[in-house]
Amino acid sequence: MDHFEMVEKLRTKANVSYEEAKAALEASDWDMLDALVLLESEGKVNNGETKAEYTTQEKPETKAQWNTPENRAKVTDGLGKLWAWIKKMFTLGNSNQFIIRRNGDELVSMPITVMAILMVVFWPFSLIVLFVGLFLGARYSFQGPNINSNVNEVMDKAQNKAASAVQIHVEKDDENKVE
Repeated sequence: MDHFEMVEKLRTKANVSYEEAKAALEASDWDMLDALVLLESEGKVNNGETKAEYTTQEKPETKAQWNTPENRAKVTDGLGKLWAWIKKMFTLGNSNQFIIRRNGDELVSMPITVMAILMVVFWPFSLIVLFVGLFLGARYSFQGPNINSNVNEVMDKAQNKAASAVQIHVEKDDENKVE
């Protein structure tokens, strides 16, 4: 192997410049291993990784910082609060009802918890059914001790808009049939 090839090989192995590789080879009498050791001792080898450390001293034990009694208490407290919130939501959902009526008759009455679970599990289907029900004359409402009347007022407005849209469509159909 000629000197140029040796410099190129050392340059790629040590990830140093051409000049640094050539100087190291010349200083080590063109011995590749000695040149690499020389570059490493000068701290010029750049392999893109962190440098390895060798020592005879024992490293101090590092204890997992998250596994402390304080952090376990925080996690336990957080889980306790989450569980309390879930129980509160189930209690509220089970004490209030979602009601579907059509032509004054009550078709379905279910706890809000059940409705929420159905909406999550079957969300596309349940949204389509509720939307189509608006145009077929269904009326939706909430009933219970924790229900704000504003919710039902907003739902009545939406249902009235759907009913008027259906009425306009029916009137246009009637006009088309007469002509």
